[in-house]
Amino acid sequence: MILARYIARAMAQGYLLVALVFVALFSFIELIQQLDDVEGAYTLVDAFLYVLMMLPRRLLDATPVIALLGTLVPLGLLADGNEILAMRAAGLPLRRLIGMVLAPGLTLLMLMLLMAQFVAPALEMRAERMRAAALAEDVSVDFRGGFWSRDGRSFLNVGRMLRGRTPSDVTVYDFDDAGRLRRYLHAERASLEQDRVWRLQDVVVKQFEPPPARAQQLAQLDWDSFLDAQQLGVLVVPPQALSPIDLYFYVRDLRARNEQVPQEELRLWQQLAQPLVTLAMMLVAIPLVLGSNRSSTLSRRVLAGTVAGIGLYFVTQTLGYLGLLLHLPAPLTALALPTLILLFAGRLLRRLR
Repeated sequence: MILARYIARAMAQGYLLVALVFVALFSFIELIQQLDDVEGAYTLVDAFLYVLMMLPRRLLDATPVIALLGTLVPLGLLADGNEILAMRAAGLPLRRLIGMVLAPGLTLLMLMLLMAQFVAPALEMRAERMRAAALAEDVSVDFRGGFWSRDGRSFLNVGRMLRGRTPSDVTVYDFDDAGRLRRYLHAERASLEQDRVWRLQDVVVKQFEPPPARAQQLAQLDWDSFLDAQQLGVLVVPPQALSPIDLYFYVRDLRARNEQVPQEELRLWQQLAQPLVTLAMMLVAIPLVLGSNRSSTLSRRVLAGTVAGIGLYFVTQTLGYLGLLLHLPAPLTALALPTLILLFAGRLLRRLR
């Protein structure tokens, strides 16, 4: 239908315009922050690459606001040009008009979900590791050969990281003063404990000194790591950098070990709730335009949407901190606000005629 394509094109242009504004804003702010760390191995080119690779994550974080403003702007332009009035006068049902407006938004929602799972986490992990490796000492990272670090005559190699948080294919080489291999450790995986202790699992130990050489297999072995916090940052990405599926398995594994991870659980539920928040912001934007009087200008609507978006961010952060402080269930903390917004949007939509 020609009218549906016309509305879809207008909405897509609105989402693209708002997203470009946020891209420019986030890039500038992020670049200013990174310039403070530009020295030594961390060059200006690295700072630009870091900013570029972090853009998908920044856009994901701002998706609810982009959805709100991206719906307000094009719909407001159509209303100011009396095009919405003409469509209604021509007999276009209100429900069908709302469906046409929401269709591009639902496409945006699907793109956001795909980006959250496949694009943003991979780029953010690469960006964080590149930056940490440039700022850390005695660290080498090859994305094909894994992570290498040394402390005196001890060398550590981590082949890969499972879900960005669990070292796997871990090898430790200890040499003596003459450069001869004194001890060799290899573990299938490791868990990071407190005080720099790595709990190696499925371990093969080969001891060459003192002779004779001997080997043994252990189910578990505690190894005192020599990595400092900055070097460890090259290996372990923050939980917020994980995809929703990886974060779910990470939280599940920690809970299976009877560990309390309230921040990670809250982050997981916030990721799961974000599509709901995004849909709620689209639904709120529609009655703000269709239900407002004609004296309400586009600039006023955009200003109201901007204030609402900023307010949403601060309320979300405040609810998160309160939930952690009061030990509230993570699902309640994460889903309370989008549920209220959906109820509010539903009430506004029912008033439309």
